[in-house]
Amino acid sequence: EKGLRYDLTVPFARYVVQHQAEISFPFKRYQMQPVWRADRPQKGRYREFYQCDVDVIGSTSLLNEAELMQITDEIFQSFGIPVVIKVNNRKILSGIAEVVGEADKLTDICTAIDKLDKIGKEKVCEELKERGLGCEAIGKMDPFFCFCGSNEEKLVQLDKIFVNSEIGQKGLSEIRQMLAYAEQMDIKAEIELDITLARGLNYYTGAIFEVKAQNVSIGSISGGGRYDDLTGIFGLKNMSGVGISYGAERIYDVLNELNLFPTNI
Repeated sequence: EKGLRYDLTVPFARYVVQHQAEISFPFKRYQMQPVWRADRPQKGRYREFYQCDVDVIGSTSLLNEAELMQITDEIFQSFGIPVVIKVNNRKILSGIAEVVGEADKLTDICTAIDKLDKIGKEKVCEELKERGLGCEAIGKMDPFFCFCGSNEEKLVQLDKIFVNSEIGQKGLSEIRQMLAYAEQMDIKAEIELDITLARGLNYYTGAIFEVKAQNVSIGSISGGGRYDDLTGIFGLKNMSGVGISYGAERIYDVLNELNLFPTNI
């Protein structure tokens, strides 16, 4: 009957629906509030923490994704934290599920491979098996666990794999356009296409992001993605948005570990 606020994106979608007659689209906003998760507390993971969100809703332009990467770059440049912005697209993940013959198990595949950097390939394969994927499909996924090369080299490889996957090709097209915009914006941070990046939230439909601090043993310090119909659960269909969230406490922990707090205040 009652629950603590899990994130800021779903409440934002509700706000947009409630006030759609009063706001102009595309609508941009930032918001900082505490949220709660049923996590076991450990380094960088807290049951209550501050989330800092930036969202754009009411536009399908991939310029919005590039702008969020630009904002991210400026934030961590100002902190002096070297980061990698990892990117993927849910349509690429749909294409992978399609070519391995398990299109109906996209959620199971995403949930499992998103843990690759935490539990390793062997454990991910075990989880995929537990989730009902056959040995043949898991075998076909093997090349995706060790995808290497530059972003363009990865895209060329995926082009060949997705020759018969319309949704996979659509994902590649979106990634290419987004990366082209980002290049024009002269983003300093490294941007890496990571096809195992899935993000746990199932409302993502397009681009997904995750930001990791270099030289620090902590999880992602930022993440987000595009959601095409999140407002639909509140009655407003076909309202596309994209957003990114920064974890204030994790950023604090990284600044502490890298000794980046000023000493002359």
